[in-house]
Amino acid sequence: MFAELIRLAPAERQQALYRIVDALHPLLVRMRHMPKPVLAAVQGAAAGFGLSLVLAADLALAAEDAVFTSGYIHLGTSPDGGMTAMLARIVGLKRAAELMLLGDRFDAGRALELGLVNRVVPADALASEAAGLAARLAAGPTYAYGRTKALLQATLGDAFDAQLRRETESFAACAATADFAEGVRAFLEKRRPVFAGE
Repeated sequence: MFAELIRLAPAERQQALYRIVDALHPLLVRMRHMPKPVLAAVQGAAAGFGLSLVLAADLALAAEDAVFTSGYIHLGTSPDGGMTAMLARIVGLKRAAELMLLGDRFDAGRALELGLVNRVVPADALASEAAGLAARLAAGPTYAYGRTKALLQATLGDAFDAQLRRETESFAACAATADFAEGVRAFLEKRRPVFAGE
């Protein structure tokens, strides 16, 4: 998909990515507002939008060998998926800035330390641990879960939804730059990008 996008003129690329990102954000809003707990189980990599999905979940488990990165900076774009709202809220502004501006990969232990996941489990136990926790939640007081989630979401007010709109605009604007085209080419060619620094 990205290979075709970088062939577009910058304005067309901006419009195309605006539509793509804007179409993904309602999923995150539904996750945050649904009255049932959302559980993420991370196996492998949670990068970019994958990390945003982990952040949007109510609870998260990670396999010991899971890896995480915001990654957007390597594509020459700003984050999306509510990452700028949720990551800063969870880890604080300085750590969020470090994770998003540097885009370094980190392991499950660091994700636990940062509060991005609730538990780290052996890779071969992730599925059974996630199923056990899901069963526990399913057997619980679902009405109370819904009310609790609504109260937690109220602490954000409409900030999350508003931040998604701002992220969409920013991501699309970044997509119109030469740095984005270079970031995508570098990603596809499995090399470090050389940004012009627009």
